[in-house]
Amino acid sequence: MIPVVFITDENFIMQTVVAMTSLYYSKKAKTEYDVYVVTADCAETAKRKFKRLEKKDMRVNIVEASLEEYRDIKQLAHIPIACLLKFNICDLVSSYEKIIYLDGDICVRNDLSDLYDIDLGECFAGGVPSLEMLSSDKRMINAGIMLFNASKMRAEHMAERLVAERKKLGDRGSMDQQTFNMVLGDQILFLPPKFNCIADKFLGDEKRIFKLDKVNKLYGTGYASFKELVDDAVIIHFASGMKPWKFSFIPCADEWYRAYKASVYRNVELKRKNLLQARVTGMKNQLKKNGVKGFVKRLGEHIGYWAGKGKIKNWG
Repeated sequence: MIPVVFITDENFIMQTVVAMTSLYYSKKAKTEYDVYVVTADCAETAKRKFKRLEKKDMRVNIVEASLEEYRDIKQLAHIPIACLLKFNICDLVSSYEKIIYLDGDICVRNDLSDLYDIDLGECFAGGVPSLEMLSSDKRMINAGIMLFNASKMRAEHMAERLVAERKKLGDRGSMDQQTFNMVLGDQILFLPPKFNCIADKFLGDEKRIFKLDKVNKLYGTGYASFKELVDDAVIIHFASGMKPWKFSFIPCADEWYRAYKASVYRNVELKRKNLLQARVTGMKNQLKKNGVKGFVKRLGEHIGYWAGKGKIKNWG
């Protein structure tokens, strides 16, 4: 069986259920998953939702974990402190030599056997290079999808080292990713981008920021287009602020929504904004935040962007 670990608190139950649903429906017939859901402060009703996903070829285990040792670290931005439990998963799931970790804001498209079969050698873990490396000399991965050399992590008491280092860093927006990159460093094996594809960065509003040749150089790939890169993806990761449960128009949102409709939430209506609704909301927020003068300046920037003469992020 292939062990796959998720982490969730009470605020990310639905997203984790949908991710698990996509995991199951995208697998090969012969593949068997042993799924572990590490829960932090979750109600029994939530745990029962996870257990409803159990099949003969996908076992679901609930692992209750405490956040007490992290309570003094403040949650910044949108990242919950529950993600710090990622430091502990190799100890919490102790019966495997390798473990796949998946964030909950994903959609799995294909079987994960190829990911699990990657030889990590003497590395502690594997991860896809972070796009931040396009503008930085630092060696970094995106920690949303990782393949852990669990036996090596346990043997070298890496959980203790990660926790200690994170506490020294204090309050900051990066909850776990910065720590993994700092502590594991060059003992992280770079994985192909198909295992952690942030499609919105390549096909969404930010696509003008990246150049295909530089992205191919970073990944060691030879994609002819960003569309080809995304089409090749095994896992779509909605790592930006544009989430498919909030917006219907972002790249691959339709795939995530199909998994949602196949999940136990299928009869719960989602109120997602279309492109026009998102633009209007963003404009209202800018007007409220920056006043008329700031709004007019922002509008001018967007007109230039839409005309293909500039680079800019979303209105929000």
